[in-house]
Amino acid sequence: MATVITAITTTAVFSVMLSSFVSDTKADKRDAAAMALRRAQETLKSYVSAQPGDANYVPVSGAGTGVWAADSTAGWALRDGNHNISSLVQSAPLTITGGTPASLNYNVTSYDCGFGLGTAPNNERACKVVVFTLIYADTDPH
Repeated sequence: MATVITAITTTAVFSVMLSSFVSDTKADKRDAAAMALRRAQETLKSYVSAQPGDANYVPVSGAGTGVWAADSTAGWALRDGNHNISSLVQSAPLTITGGTPASLNYNVTSYDCGFGLGTAPNNERACKVVVFTLIYADTDPH
């Protein structure tokens, strides 16, 4: 009888420890995801200027001012359309070796908020709506 009680108690303790470990791992991933999104938001804010003609913020194509190195589209960081910045989340804890790589994208949509749109596709004078999409595996594949 004592062996059965000990076995049940041991199983319960290990179960609590395992679920605590899994919960901590998921919380770490949620924290890392929130931090990656905040960093991306702060970076995009640096591409906003009250003076669209300012040489430091002029939207350009290819390498140069206004291009975010992490953005695989290589256009102006606030150009309308989808932008892939998955390179920012290719390490632990969001991407686990041997698992599905995490992806981080954002979509920019312009609208006229009283200053006109500017020239398409950059629409440098328009107000912007930015929507982020972050996808990562919630559990370790091993």
